[in-house]
Amino acid sequence: MGVRLGLLLLVGAAEAFLNGPVLQLRGSAHCAVASVSGRSSFVGAQPLLLSRAAAGRAVGGARVHGGARHVLRAQAEGAEMTPDELITKLLETPPYQMPNVVAANIKAVSQPSFFMSIADRADKASSDEDKEALSVMADNVVATLEAVLARTEEKMDDASELVQMLLASAAEENGEFDVPLKPERVAFMRNKVKEQREAIDEGILATIFAYMKKANEDKLDGLVVIMQKLLQLWAAEELVAAGPGNEVLERLLKVEESEWDGLLEAAVAAGETDQETMQAAVQSCVERVVLQQASGSYGQRVQAEFLRELLSRLKGKKKSEEEK
Repeated sequence: MGVRLGLLLLVGAAEAFLNGPVLQLRGSAHCAVASVSGRSSFVGAQPLLLSRAAAGRAVGGARVHGGARHVLRAQAEGAEMTPDELITKLLETPPYQMPNVVAANIKAVSQPSFFMSIADRADKASSDEDKEALSVMADNVVATLEAVLARTEEKMDDASELVQMLLASAAEENGEFDVPLKPERVAFMRNKVKEQREAIDEGILATIFAYMKKANEDKLDGLVVIMQKLLQLWAAEELVAAGPGNEVLERLLKVEESEWDGLLEAAVAAGETDQETMQAAVQSCVERVVLQQASGSYGQRVQAEFLRELLSRLKGKKKSEEEK
């Protein structure tokens, strides 16, 4: 009875520990608009000149809490075991290997129902030694979860630094953000994304989405536009690195969307491609992203949305040509 009570208390602790919001943003930021001129082609609002320091405070105030849990779950790999199989595996796992096993099965062990399964198994155990082993294992799992989460949140802090560095690359020499971004600032940001491509993982993307949510709540439309551009550039560089399998498509991925129509028209006129071939090439990339990227991951979402936008542009262009 004592062992089961202890395990049920662990269920409550695990539930409180794990069932917080996925992205809970702390802090606030209020950025004064330095100047306004013209209209933005991105969001239909006035372009803003934002102070880099103010923008830094905006994104710095948006700390990801609980996002680490989401990233851990997204990174869990391997075939899922039944609760009983996982319990047996954890009982057989040496303490020094516990973090690896917990991280690999984070989705399963982060559920209160998993600890209920341990309690049920303890009830059916034939000896006090087996009951005690289950109780000790449950304690170790909760302690390991806390350690793994703490380590992941440290990585999230590193992610914040990298994201802020990437955003800073869009700033003018005077330290302000001029939205819409000038071509030379976009090119500089693209180079920074290319340099840091291997470091931009799910944790970095989760941080960018958290910053976007915070900036949107604070009505910093200009900052949202910059982060959207950052995601577009990342998606393009990822697709180029993966090899789109079509030379014209690769050239499209390396330029701004404002240049797509002109580049495509020149390629078609030169006999390098046609609309049907381009649509098929983009659709092939979409299918590859869906199949190869982790389902529901930020990486899959960003690349798929980028490609769908490109495909929509291609279809729209073909329709307008047919109507001429």
